[in-house]
Amino acid sequence: MAALMGACLVFHAGAGAQEPAPPPGGSLRTFFTARSAVIDGSLPADLAKEFEKDEGAPLKSVSIDLDGDGRAEKFVLGGSPSLSGGSQWLIFDPVRNVSQGVIIGAIVFIERQAENGYPALETYWKQGGDMAVVFRYAYSRGRYARVASRSLTVQEISGYFRSKPPLDQELELVEIKDPE
Repeated sequence: MAALMGACLVFHAGAGAQEPAPPPGGSLRTFFTARSAVIDGSLPADLAKEFEKDEGAPLKSVSIDLDGDGRAEKFVLGGSPSLSGGSQWLIFDPVRNVSQGVIIGAIVFIERQAENGYPALETYWKQGGDMAVVFRYAYSRGRYARVASRSLTVQEISGYFRSKPPLDQELELVEIKDPE
């Protein structure tokens, strides 16, 4: 994970010679990676069944209030990567005890604006030396579902990160200030 974040920071920092970057972070509320997940004994053990594959590792989660009701939903990290290689995250509402979908990605971006009461999510992960994947998820009918995906070449990866705020590992889950 540290290597992935380092690569992201290198791509972000080394991308200055092409086109001017849009203001970073305008639509983003926050971001996180597996680094922010902590072992969570409050989670029902049967949640592991919702992942593509699971090797029985303790469930870890990241708590974030997605819908603004003052109660945090949990992004539950799967113990094994998905078949495509990205981290699996189950979005779980502990108050209603329901799953709200599974998303795939090493970095999870949460947008500021809500639609259907929940923000859009975007995920990123490097699939190999020459390609990365970005998925977009939207909330509808009680679940997050993938609504768009794209593959990025090495050159496109640097452009992708120019459009994001700097990814400082110490600022995961910190509210991103709206540029003015």
